[in-house]
Order: sequence, then C-alpha cells, then structure tokens
Amino acid sequence: MSVQTKHFYEFGPYRIDAQDHLLFRNGDVVALPPKTFDLLLALVESNGRVLTKEELMKRLWPDSFVEEANLSHHVFTLRKALGEDGDARYIETIPRRGYRFLAGVTEVQAEPDELVLTEHSRSRIVIEQAEVLNLETDQGSSDRTDRVLALVAGTPRRLQLLGLTCAVVLATAVAIYFWRAGNTAGEPTATGVKSIAVLPFKPLVAASRNESLEIGMADTLITKLSGIKQLIVRPISAVRKYTDLDQDSIAAGRELGVDYVLEGNLQMVGEKTRATLRLLNVKDGSAIWTDKCDQQCTTIFELQDAVAQQIAGALALRITGDQKKQLAKHYTENVEAYQLYVKGVFFWNKFTDETVTKSIDYFQQAIDKDPTYALAYTGLANSYNVLGVNGPMDAKDAQPKVKYAVEKAVQLDDSLPQAHLALGAFKLFYEWDWLGAERAFNRAIELDPSYADPHELYGYLLRIMGRFDEALAEIRKAQELDPASLLINGDLGVTLRLARRYDQAIEEFKKTLEMDPNFADSRCEFGLAYGLKGMYEQGIVQIKKAVTLSGNNAQIIARLGEVYALAGNKAEAQRIIAWLQAESNKRYAPPLHIALIYATLGDGDKAFTWLEKAYDEHSCWLINLKIEAGWDKIRSDPRFDNLLGRVGLPK
Repeated sequence: MSVQTKHFYEFGPYRIDAQDHLLFRNGDVVALPPKTFDLLLALVESNGRVLTKEELMKRLWPDSFVEEANLSHHVFTLRKALGEDGDARYIETIPRRGYRFLAGVTEVQAEPDELVLTEHSRSRIVIEQAEVLNLETDQGSSDRTDRVLALVAGTPRRLQLLGLTCAVVLATAVAIYFWRAGNTAGEPTATGVKSIAVLPFKPLVAASRNESLEIGMADTLITKLSGIKQLIVRPISAVRKYTDLDQDSIAAGRELGVDYVLEGNLQMVGEKTRATLRLLNVKDGSAIWTDKCDQQCTTIFELQDAVAQQIAGALALRITGDQKKQLAKHYTENVEAYQLYVKGVFFWNKFTDETVTKSIDYFQQAIDKDPTYALAYTGLANSYNVLGVNGPMDAKDAQPKVKYAVEKAVQLDDSLPQAHLALGAFKLFYEWDWLGAERAFNRAIELDPSYADPHELYGYLLRIMGRFDEALAEIRKAQELDPASLLINGDLGVTLRLARRYDQAIEEFKKTLEMDPNFADSRCEFGLAYGLKGMYEQGIVQIKKAVTLSGNNAQIIARLGEVYALAGNKAEAQRIIAWLQAESNKRYAPPLHIALIYATLGDGDKAFTWLEKAYDEHSCWLINLKIEAGWDKIRSDPRFDNLLGRVGLPK
C-alpha cells in the first residue's frame, strides 16, 4: 500500500493531523466537533498573529450569516478540550478584536504508521458521534449511522473490520441514547438544592448593544427564579460585573460558586424580542438546555416566562403550584414601564452617588407609566435609602421619600421579598424600630431563603445590639449565598471590627481586597482596624489610599481624622475637622463623624455638640452608638446614656 507524506502541527503534548482533521494528546485522540477543529487549525496556522472575529467567522462559515455567539461557543469548547479552564495558555482573547494562539508550534512531515491509521478510524467515528447527539428522531439517527458505516469504505480489510465493529457499537449506543432520552424527558435527575447564576445578557449584534436591557433581563429572571426554594439564585449584585462580550460563562460560574449558569444573547425591536439562550453545567461545560428565537417571535414578557419555566424543567425541579404562579408572574404589563425600570436597575447597580441619583429618575418614570409597578417602588425606596444612609442626601429629607415608596411597594405586592427588605432597612436606619425591622427581614427570608441581602441586614440589626456571634452567623449565611459580593465580604470584616476582634477583621479585609483592591470602603475599614489595634502608620497608609480611590469621600476622610486622633496627632485631626466643616458649605459632611474625631481626641463637649447635630439630622449611623469603639472616651458621660435612650438602644 502506498502512503502519502502527512502534515502535522505539534504544540505542548498535542499533535494535529491537518489532513484528516484529527487532534491527539500524547497519542490519544481528543474528540472535537468539526467546526471547533477548524477553529483550532485556523489559530495554529496563524500562530502568533491576531485573527479578528470577522476573519474567523468567514473561514468557519464562509457561506452563512451566523451570530458572534457561535464563535464564542467554539472558542470555549476548544479551550475546554485543551484543558485551559480559563487560563489562556494557548488561546489569548484580544478584547473587541479577536483571538491569538500563544503556544510555540512545530510543523512536522511524517509517514503515518498503522497505529496512527487505527486511531484515525476510531477518531472519525468519535467526531461523527458528536454530530449524532444533536439528532432528535429515530430516522435521523438511522441516517447518521449509515454515514458512520460508510466511513470504513476504502480502508484495508482488517481496518474495515475494526471500523465496522466500532460503528455497530456506536449505532447501538446511539439507539440506546435516543430511547433513554425519549423515555426520561421531564423526569427529575437529582434531588436537593441547586445553585444558578443568570449572567447579564449580551447583544445579538455588538453594534446595537443595550446594556440596561441586558442587565434588566438577567434581573427579571433572577427575581422569577428566586421564588423556587430548591434553587439558590445569585443576586444581580453578584453577576452585574460579567458584562464583557468575551466573558467566559463557565469561568464566571466557577467564580460565583454555582452549579449552573444561564447565558444568552438578546435584541429588542419595538416590543418584539430575538434571543438565544443556553443553560450550562459549570462542572463540565456541557449545555443542559438551549433555545433560540430568531424571528422576533415573542414579547419580552412571554420570553421571560418561557425561559423561567424551561429552566425549572431542565433542572428537574419539583415546583409547587404557588411557585409556578411565581414563574409566570408579571410585575408590569407595560413594556415602556419595564424598559424604564431596567434602566433604573442598570444605574443603581453602578452604585455611585451619581448613578444612584440617576436611577431615581428612571424608577419614577416607570411608576408614572404604571402606578401599580411594585418593583419600581422598591427600586425608588432603595435609591433614596442609600442616599440618606451614605450622606449625599440629608437623612431627614430622604426619610419621607423612602417611607412612601416602601409602604406603596408592600401595599401593592406583599409577596415581594425585595419590598420587605426595603421595609426592614427603612425601619432599621430611619425609624429605629428594631422589632419591626426584624419582622421585615424575617419575612423577606421566608419569601426567598436564598436572598442574601436580608441575612446581611439582619446581621446589622443583631450587631447593633451587641449580639456579635449571631450577627456573624447571619452575615456568613449571606456570604454563603452570595460569595462574590464585595459588600457582604466587607461587612463580615466590619462586624469583626465592631466586635473588637481586630486581627480577624484585618484578615477578612485582606480577603475582600484580594477580590477587588480598589474597593474603597473595605480599604478604609482595613486602615481603621489597624488604627484601633494601635498600628497607626499602617492604618493611615490604607485610609489615604481609600481617600484617593473614593474621590475624596467625606466619610472616609473623617475616618482618617479618627486614626490621626488615635495616634495622638492632634494637629492633623484638627486640620481634617476644619476641612470637613468648610466642605459642609459645598456638600454634605457628616456631623456624626466630626463628633467621632472629637470623641477620639477626648474632647467630650465638642463631641456632644456635633452628636446633637447628628441626632437633629436623624443620622442613620447613630445606630452604631452602642458598639463603635470611637465613643469609648465619652461613654461614661451621662449625656451618652441619654442619647442611647433617645435612639432606642439598650445601655
């Protein structure tokens, strides 16, 4: 038998047979779908050069128009086959451009021996098997089996026998596969609680991106799925950062610590929607469920209903009648109101003073379009709540706005966990109604046990009473439900600091800052913990970094003054007090924090003067009077007990 010289590419432990479209790892066949192999070959042949997405799509689909998501899917499949698991050892993503193959490649000319030919026969069958698994009918499986049998034609006799044997085994396996698939549809495959992350959607066409809709679609599905008690759903605050068009969904799922991720591509034209969706198993990257609507086939509300129901079915969840109603629930029937609401959610999740302020306008517009839209009232309440608590808005001005919005939300929909969370926050920070706050947080947890935020804020309530072990248990529960949340991880450190467990607090802040070194709040708290421990220089360095990161946030600057006071540097502490007083003519400067600096300096009279101003403003953070270490030097003053009583805190 004459043989032809064959052309191979080698890199690392891999060898590519370019002629017969085969990939080997240390001599063993690596099964790849045909298009994924074509992608690998294109990258290897252009080793070191950036291949644009347009080039790759033209090469892989020369006569078809396909969506960019198809290319991303094959890149992911190839990375998984090469064992990258998110580590770009072979394939580098060039954001908004394309991809580049990084490994050194050697071209080899060789004559195939019989072993290679044998592997060749088996591997061709494996490749065809990957196609067979996409079939849905017995007729289709029969046709593909005929094609597999035809592969052995023209090979040497003993290889025909080997190929025929493999083909018969494969045909039997395919028949069993489809028989089982047809007889187990809808049957639960697992029991127990499962976890899922709904990632922000991506555009079908990058040029027509609508980020607020992409975030909003995820937020709506999260709200729907959160009603299923067998399912832990990561909140929008956890997934909002995964908006990059090249984001690896499986890598995101691993970071979020979930079993499954839902990814999708979306485009709205008027009230009609086009979408592709994929539910992926994070453990092995396999697609559990896929769906496509490419002819503007449904309104966005109908699409959301269908997706939520099909996910429940794909995960074999046994859902109750009430949960089915939750999946089909619409919070508004007004498409315009919905689009305004998701814009509010988009700006809210950026979580700066400016963007939270901007979200108020969109939530109010959504309410104007649909006055019965409970979720929009909840968004409005949360926005005013945050502005009043953090200081850009005087708490006295924020209080009636929060009260109106949150009471309206609960009145419109008493089954909405977000509404009860907002009610609990209002009672905690504004009304100082501890029992009312506890009832509201527990109601939110009852309605959605996988909702992390009520556990976090219930932890706040417990710690202001000095019940630190219980508070830590609640915040750790929130952390378990939302492990990627910077706020929750940071609050664990804050609770330890308030409990005077400074070494533990410092370790927790280090972990949070490993997640995001630019998180100014935890950077500030990190420095404060050092200062309270007596490590003043380290504390000052960290808080100065936080001041820069926050853009000169007044509350963080006040904390710097507190550490200067702890260090005995009265001149710097006084300088910061003077700056805060001057700044109050231009923007809000919290009197509570000026009081803290004076208290730390041991100047009780001035501390109480500023504490009274904070009380008159109804400063939300007076709730920490009982536990904040900065008050220790004035704690024995009768005026302090009097103030504790007015705030409603136990002495």
